[in-house]
Amino acid sequence: MSHPLRVIAERLGAELLGNPEEPISGVNALELARPGELTFAEGRYAKGIERTRAAAIIVSLTVGPVAGKNLLRVAQPREAFVKAMGIFYQPPRPTGGVHPSAVVAPSAAVAPNAAVKECAVIRERAKIGGGTIIESGVHVGAGVTVGEQCWIGPNVVLMEGVTIGHRVIIHGGSVVGGDGFGYVWMGDHHQKIPQLGTVVIEDDVELGCNVCVDRATFGTTIVRRGAKVDNLVQIAHNNAIGEHVILCGQVGLAGSVTVGKGSVLGGQVGVVDHVRIGDGVKAGGGTIIIRDVQSGETIWGYPHRPIKQTIEEGVYLSRLPKLVAQLKRLSEQVEAMEARLPLREGPPSEARAPGV
Repeated sequence: MSHPLRVIAERLGAELLGNPEEPISGVNALELARPGELTFAEGRYAKGIERTRAAAIIVSLTVGPVAGKNLLRVAQPREAFVKAMGIFYQPPRPTGGVHPSAVVAPSAAVAPNAAVKECAVIRERAKIGGGTIIESGVHVGAGVTVGEQCWIGPNVVLMEGVTIGHRVIIHGGSVVGGDGFGYVWMGDHHQKIPQLGTVVIEDDVELGCNVCVDRATFGTTIVRRGAKVDNLVQIAHNNAIGEHVILCGQVGLAGSVTVGKGSVLGGQVGVVDHVRIGDGVKAGGGTIIIRDVQSGETIWGYPHRPIKQTIEEGVYLSRLPKLVAQLKRLSEQVEAMEARLPLREGPPSEARAPGV
């Protein structure tokens, strides 16, 4: 379905430069866009405006008219483009109902407009909210609560007693509520510590593929509202993940870690146990966090330290081979000077008696 460019401009609150009746039938990336499609350009990509085949381009307010191009000028091009994507793409919402191959316990409560797909299992006393989709092969354990308008992807495991809020997305293969990693040495073997707590995933959280969120030993492991978690992330027992946190791929959090509101941990960041990370912290990829981090800090490196310090140390380290070679030359020069010094001074003079 296509829309005149003026309609899209109105919905985005954009200033239109060009043909208001230009038909727009979809969206695409700047370099892939074809005639009839909408794209966006900002920052270093703005130079591609003249080359793109797109029918229209969302740009910032600082971009002036471009000959032969339809422009939509907005304050935040990326945000406006995301809104435009919603005009043309809506994820499929299958009708409610339980597939004949699914197994639903008699004491479970599945909303009439929820969908339970092939070979899913819903155990005793579980509750599935309205508009939620339980995809094929999902295991919903006893006493689990899943809110409204959620999407639980194929082969997800929700272990007993966990709570999932509204509008939560969990991608395939993730496990919520597995046991925390807790053992005590009993003289000749590791004794498992019972994991008696639970997990709460609040509203509007998204978990990527193969994410593990462990249940608490006691109390609750919690992922708060609006947090977004990338693939292959480990959230250990008794973690508290703040609102709107971003955890990128392969982040690993040990037990009892707190991550403050709005913090961003880059790919492969590791955090040792019982660390508290403040609000708005940014950690570069590969950082190892070994102690508490104050709110607003930007850190990087192993062990973690302020990013400016890490960059400066990296610059010095890159100069190390040259400095070592220079030191070797200086050492050789000093040794040569020391070898010649006794010859220049000559033998010590003989002492003479006073008055002679």
